[in-house]
Amino acid sequence: MIQKRDILKRVSSVPPLPAVLMKLRACCMDPDADFAAMARVIETDPGLTANLLRLANSAYFGARGTIGSVSFAISRLGLKRVHQIALAVCVAPIARRTVRGYGLDPDALWEHSLATAMAAEHLAADLPAVDKGDAFTAGLLHDMGKLILGMFVEDEYREIQRLVGEDECSFDEAERSVLGTDHAGVGAMILRHWDLPASIVDAVRWHHHPSGCQDHPPLVDLIHVADILCMDIGWGQGLDGLQYRQDESAASRLGITNARGEEVVCRVLTGLEELKQLLDPVEEGVL
Repeated sequence: MIQKRDILKRVSSVPPLPAVLMKLRACCMDPDADFAAMARVIETDPGLTANLLRLANSAYFGARGTIGSVSFAISRLGLKRVHQIALAVCVAPIARRTVRGYGLDPDALWEHSLATAMAAEHLAADLPAVDKGDAFTAGLLHDMGKLILGMFVEDEYREIQRLVGEDECSFDEAERSVLGTDHAGVGAMILRHWDLPASIVDAVRWHHHPSGCQDHPPLVDLIHVADILCMDIGWGQGLDGLQYRQDESAASRLGITNARGEEVVCRVLTGLEELKQLLDPVEEGVL
């Protein structure tokens, strides 16, 4: 029988984020950050530098003209945007793996994560209370817990599906009943392990049950809405598929209409393949 401590032990073994990424995040919060010094830190990692420049020159990340150096990328796009790109570069290889337990083929989790990040960022453009960079980051990382919990779900899949079918509970409720936690909770543990901001940790922790989060932070509601939009379209539907509950009050609190949701989905459809192709050459990861 699987014990929750086995899952916690696996989470504690997750490597930290690369030091360069942690330094980038610290600089994002420092109004006196030295961009030139930060560029030199990034340039110590040739792979990250090459990937960063390739993405910085893409239409999706807002390039105007050729960006030929890291320092120019920072000055043109801003440090927070550069941090987003660097995070995507670090996460891409692990999220492209086959995810055991959820029946997600290679690239399926990555496609869903990218689509959710893009949808969240587009939705955040209408919401002054939500930072677009935080929306992208939370959307990108919201299902990271599946990478760890998948092996445990695989071992107990029959019992989880029995609960979903007979007790009419959602997939994540069945995860908690059988395993003592769910993929959202495990994802939040990973993000705390990576020392990411509490607002992003909460968005991941509550992305299936936003009304359960105290004070209903807009970012939590936003990631729930973005996740549901992408699930409904079919991005990242594994064996758990649509076996989750939609909290309609989240969209209501944000003032997001069905028409706005459809518009955002169309924008994601337009840009998703380009962003996936830009990140395809990335080979190193953090897990």
